Order: sequence, then structure tokens, then C-alpha cells
Amino acid sequence: MTGRKRRAPKVDRVSASELAQMGVCERRVKFERDRGRRRTPEQLQAMERGLRAHEEFYREGQDVPRTGGRCFVATLVFGEAPETHILRCFRDQVMRPRPLGRRFIVGYYRFAPAVCRFLNRRPILLPVTRWLLRGVVSVAGRWLEWQRHGHDR
Repeated sequence: MTGRKRRAPKVDRVSASELAQMGVCERRVKFERDRGRRRTPEQLQAMERGLRAHEEFYREGQDVPRTGGRCFVATLVFGEAPETHILRCFRDQVMRPRPLGRRFIVGYYRFAPAVCRFLNRRPILLPVTRWLLRGVVSVAGRWLEWQRHGHDR
């Protein structure tokens, strides 16, 4: 022998905890197969609510149009300008895929027309709003650029 140790082949190892969990799962599967799985009426109702909520969430993500749309305040302040386009892209690419983003969008669509009416009655506030929105546009543009370079989520 040359004194070199022979390495054992690389094998995926399973921890003792994982083995114990597998045993529990096997027993549970066998028990449920032999005796049947019984659920309470409350559990069945909760499962049904969960399935409906999941289905609604999925449809909501599929049904919403992906381009154009209602950027009320940005359109009022900037018109159909690059800033409005950036905000729409941010809405569609960053906010819409996320549940919290979709909630924000729904709230925005609910309140933005009133904000626009308010701004139309007080045109002196338009430059201030434009200045504030430019900051939002700047952040949104950087975020979109960051995503474009492969740093998604």
C-alpha cells in the first residue's frame, strides 16, 4: 500500500430525525388507509374555504390584463410620458405577481380617481405631486433595471 486512504463513494446521507419522521409518516398512511381519514365538519368547511381562496387567487393573477391600464395620478401629472410607462411596468412586473402588490393596486384603483379630482380642483398641487412622483419613478426604474439584470425577487 502507498499510504493513501481510499475515499468512500459520496452518498446522500439521511439524518436520524429524517428517518424517524419517515417512520411516523408510514404509520400515519397505514392507519389512514386501514381506518379511513375522518374530518370534522369544521375541517371540511375550512378546507373548502381554502380551496376557494386558492382558486380565486390563481384566477386573479391570470385574469388581470398585463399592459396599459389605469395609472390615474401619473397620467394626470405626466400625461402619456416615459414616467407613466415606468410606473405601469413596475405595477405589472413587480406588484401584480405578489398578493400584497395586488391588494395595493386594488386600493389604488379605488382611491386614485378621488385623488385626481382633488388635484384637478387644486392645480397648484400638481408640481408638488409631480416632484413626489418623480422620486417614486426613480425608485421603480432602478428596481426594474435591477430585475432586468437577473436579480429577480
